[in-house]
Amino acid sequence: MKFTLRILGPAVHDANETALYIVRDSVEAAMRIYKPAEQTYQAIRESPERWPRYEMPERELAGLRKRAVVGFRNFLVFYRIVGNRVEIVRVLHGARDIPSALADDSKAD
Repeated sequence: MKFTLRILGPAVHDANETALYIVRDSVEAAMRIYKPAEQTYQAIRESPERWPRYEMPERELAGLRKRAVVGFRNFLVFYRIVGNRVEIVRVLHGARDIPSALADDSKAD
């Protein structure tokens, strides 16, 4: 099956926030997050079922999966498969309280 890709607003915001945080130390380093993120999104789109589920009790978050950003193992992409579409939901640092961040998103919908 061929999948399409949809990057949700919170995931775009996460990537931009990450770059803004990193830019405090280095503009060059901050810009390096975007290409690996895009490579990761494309790898997910090509084989979305390859990476493990990240189960949450909230019904709205059922079926989420996760994969580390290429070259940035501490940044995790959370996504779901909806029919023939892959939705990138969030891109979060592994040190965050991930269940709370994801649960907060489900309450905002």
